[in-house]
Amino acid sequence: MHPDDRREALIGVFLDLAHREGRPPTTSEIAREAGVAEGTIFRVFATKDALQDEAVQTAFCPAPVRRSIAAIGTDLPVRDRLVAFTTILQRRFTEVFGLMGALGLTEPPNRGPHLACYAAGRHLRGAGDAPQPGAEECEPHQPLLDTIHQLVLGESDLFVVPARDVVHRIRLLCFSGSHPGIADGLTLTPEEIVDTVLYGVVPRPPAAGSGLGIAELYAALGGELGGDPSALVGEEPAHARQAPAVDPHPT
Repeated sequence: MHPDDRREALIGVFLDLAHREGRPPTTSEIAREAGVAEGTIFRVFATKDALQDEAVQTAFCPAPVRRSIAAIGTDLPVRDRLVAFTTILQRRFTEVFGLMGALGLTEPPNRGPHLACYAAGRHLRGAGDAPQPGAEECEPHQPLLDTIHQLVLGESDLFVVPARDVVHRIRLLCFSGSHPGIADGLTLTPEEIVDTVLYGVVPRPPAAGSGLGIAELYAALGGELGGDPSALVGEEPAHARQAPAVDPHPT
């Protein structure tokens, strides 16, 4: 096996074991899982810590995530695009949360913008270690954000906030809704996250004299509920409900 292939294989085994066991794997466990002698690990990595450091850099590299998001078809309805994006992002958050918990990390590694990795579409060894051409002009995750924003930038007329804000709110809700500790164990599905941002949790009438009703908005964004968006919240249709009475003098 080529040394680079051996290196990537050992990194993959380390990450798989860390996720599975919820702790840093031992070198003997890594060797057994990889089907190699334990000494083989130290011919590739000087120490176990060196293997762990490189595995962490690989896991946190944003290039593969960007490649997956870029593959989402812009011919899809907006909702479908955002659900596909949220599915990718939620998987990413879940993997990162799990790895950080397993390795006792309190924050992600502080690395550069991985410009070379973005260009390659995969993690490149050492790409985050040294300054890269153009890095001083680039925010760490700007290439990734630019790719995400392409999913909605042509649909600004569908939103009451800037399209970039829609993405920002989905990212925030995806982060909190994917972390079992933050969500009290009640994590959200990608569909729930997207529908909460796009439609809220209660049907709302259109603005006076203009705008789309909730049913029309849902259809425009790609929803398929047979014209009844109230199914989003599992309640009776809006026309069957009345606003609750409010006691102006509560006790």
